Amino acid sequence: MQTRFHAALLFVVFCLPDIVFAQEELGLDIHLFRQVNNAQTEQDGLVEWIDQSSFPLFIAIPVGVLLYGTLADDRSVLNSGVLIGVSQSVTLGATALTKLFVDRERPFEVLQNVKLKHQSSATGSSFPSGHTSQAFAVATMLAFRAQPAVFIPALLWATFVGYGRIYIGVHYPTDVLGGLVLGAAVSAFVYSYRDDVIKTKDRFLNSEPVNAQRMNAPIVSVRIPFSLY
Repeated sequence: MQTRFHAALLFVVFCLPDIVFAQEELGLDIHLFRQVNNAQTEQDGLVEWIDQSSFPLFIAIPVGVLLYGTLADDRSVLNSGVLIGVSQSVTLGATALTKLFVDRERPFEVLQNVKLKHQSSATGSSFPSGHTSQAFAVATMLAFRAQPAVFIPALLWATFVGYGRIYIGVHYPTDVLGGLVLGAAVSAFVYSYRDDVIKTKDRFLNSEPVNAQRMNAPIVSVRIPFSLY
């Protein structure tokens, strides 16, 4: 299982950029970008609000889950917060390395008549979308750790984050696709090592590990519906 996750990460870093540029040469990437970006209006709406609020949420979600787990003395929620934070941290590093490796220019830097908003949020190279990779790192870990009432809205939010990056003119569709795959793959990778991550957390905090019965318990709803682990 872990070998599959390693292979997925290698695919994202070394193979997916080739697919991206192949689509760009065919014009499909630009065509899809124009279709979404041309729908942009002068007035800010839901898409712009989601885009502007995404960065604060990248911090607020893991911190909020950790804080709730600590105050409520709920180990399952606390462990979920740790796994979300680790996934985001690894995703951030993997995204930065991939951006450095690919070094793709952003659409507003090379295309004419791009409708552009929130340019200040566009730093570094274009591929992959960092906002999208972070959003899907969170949503994917929640899909592993939480019930549908939690992770389905998270996946919808992550999808809107990715769509918004095209809509405001700062990313191509394949940048968003790359961010989606990278964030999801890293979260799956971190989840495959969840035992080691949680044991490291327990050693660091000098806390007792959960017993075997709780470790193997199914996903249940206890105040906040996270899995018991």
